[in-house]
Amino acid sequence: MSEGRRFGPQGSENLGIKILEEKKLETFTDGDIVSPKLYSDEVRLHKMFAHLRAHEPIRWTEPAGYRPFWTISRQRDILEIETASDIFLAGQRNRLFTKEEEQRIRERYGARPILPSLPTLDAPDHRKYRGIFQEWFAPGNLKKLEERVGQIVDERLAHAKRLGGTVDFVDDVSLWVPLQTIMMIFGVPFEDGERLHRLSGQLFNPFDPDKARKTDGQGPVEAAQELLDYFKVHIDSRRENPQDDLLSIIAHAKIDGQPINEREALSNAVTVFVAGHDTTSSTISGALNALIEHPECFEALRAGTAEVAQAVEEMLRYVSPVRNFMRVASRDYEIGGKTIRDGDAVLLMYPSGNRDESVYEEPNRFRLDRGRFTHVAFGCGPHMCLGQMLARLELRAFYTRFFQQVRSAKLIEPTSWLQTNFLGGPKKMLVKLQFC
Repeated sequence: MSEGRRFGPQGSENLGIKILEEKKLETFTDGDIVSPKLYSDEVRLHKMFAHLRAHEPIRWTEPAGYRPFWTISRQRDILEIETASDIFLAGQRNRLFTKEEEQRIRERYGARPILPSLPTLDAPDHRKYRGIFQEWFAPGNLKKLEERVGQIVDERLAHAKRLGGTVDFVDDVSLWVPLQTIMMIFGVPFEDGERLHRLSGQLFNPFDPDKARKTDGQGPVEAAQELLDYFKVHIDSRRENPQDDLLSIIAHAKIDGQPINEREALSNAVTVFVAGHDTTSSTISGALNALIEHPECFEALRAGTAEVAQAVEEMLRYVSPVRNFMRVASRDYEIGGKTIRDGDAVLLMYPSGNRDESVYEEPNRFRLDRGRFTHVAFGCGPHMCLGQMLARLELRAFYTRFFQQVRSAKLIEPTSWLQTNFLGGPKKMLVKLQFC
């Protein structure tokens, strides 16, 4: 038995994590580590992560309703595990699903993941399939998109101005910039945007009462199937009539000289599409929330005394919309004084790694003077986010134009955050924008 499991049900590890703040003892449990509701409370979430980093950076976790796993909260351990991709594999268990969700996926898809695609592939297949998309998301190719992305940003800001500047920044502004950009890249009609965004939310946010599919509990599986059906129509069309878009690349992709099968084509299309907008939208809105809370940074960017490109890296670190991914050890592995056993799962907590006190001075403060540094908002190692350069392009385009057009911004009411333990960010953000 490994060191991290020496305590039974009556042991101290199952009594919860205790954190003292303002003379009040607050207790966190294994259930909190997976609680969608706790993830919607940014203050409590980062208090929990801070205590984990200080006292249990590698914690054996047994929440009710989930198969157990190790919670990894320190940046250096996240980096070590991600880069040891020959040992820590993505294919067996790459996301935090409940036992019930896992059973539903098995009933429909057998042993395969819900969407067998880049995030669930290991070497050598991962490298081969990533090659399908690599050229499209290369900086040289993305540069061709800059003008059109800028136009999309201008359109959304113009829309906010027509509304008098009082808007739900998420629904009226931030979600549409990356959504319309990825729709342009895929070559699908803009009029399908609301439907595709709704299905993405149902797939990734099944615990949020405002986003979850109204169903008998099979929402993620049903949403995934509806997305697969949607993209099948377009991929079938591209096979007959190729266009200058990413769907045509996927439709005609080959691995080892053979066309990829339909399931692989559709799963990769869905995965790249949904990952290509929700995370960036959350970063745009989460960044404005942070800038309003740190007015000195807002003013520096508005005045041009700070660079937007540098600010983008702090936005990514501070918001960290991807909450976690999982890996499974293929052999025993020693790390941080713990033994991860062959077959154990590890949950990599990226927002925690991005607030690590051993890496960042004042980690809970939004700052524009950090210079060059490494964050894990995009993960690291072979599975590092395919679309990271596109996300940076969109963030730079948005905030360059935002500070050219907007004089001030203030929250009308506190921002509400998604109840989700996978992809998080602001859900509703009522703001008053004063335009120049």
